[in-house]
Amino acid sequence: LAPRGRSIPEDSRSNDRWFQHVAIIVSDMDKAYRRLREWKVQHASTGPQRLPDVLTRPWIKPVDRRGVAMAIAQKTGAGKLVQDFAGLVAERGRADHLPEIVGAYRTLVDDELGRARAQVRTAVALTAGEKRELSGKLERALGKRIILEEQVDATLLGGFIAQVGSLIFDGSLDGQLARMRQRLARG
Repeated sequence: LAPRGRSIPEDSRSNDRWFQHVAIIVSDMDKAYRRLREWKVQHASTGPQRLPDVLTRPWIKPVDRRGVAMAIAQKTGAGKLVQDFAGLVAERGRADHLPEIVGAYRTLVDDELGRARAQVRTAVALTAGEKRELSGKLERALGKRIILEEQVDATLLGGFIAQVGSLIFDGSLDGQLARMRQRLARG
């Protein structure tokens, strides 16, 4: 939820670490978000959230870090498996690696569900129609449902650059000019 109950745009990405950590325990973020709305969850803070420092401090006893992490996971309503996992990660001093763990898990879930995430950089924000068109073309090319994660990049002259895993589609004006320069240089 956004401040004062406004919905977060469907295409919006969150850098909020707690949001990323929640992704570890759910495979359908839209469903989880609907549940939060149904339960009328209120914001504690509109600023970025962080893990409690106790989970990342090496001088805190591992058993204490484990207890805190498990309590936090329990308060979020996580199941026993997730509570144990959170406790293990904290106990082993790896809580600061949770964003990478979440990313790896998200990739596994996406693969299982036959979808892929496309990080798209554009010179200007895409319209809803342009997003649908680009998603459709990427879906046809890759044979997977595509989730667009758009970022406006003012350094681009025009067009877009889409990255899906290690595959890059360069439809930018910058890329076209570079390819033209190469052709002219070759003669």
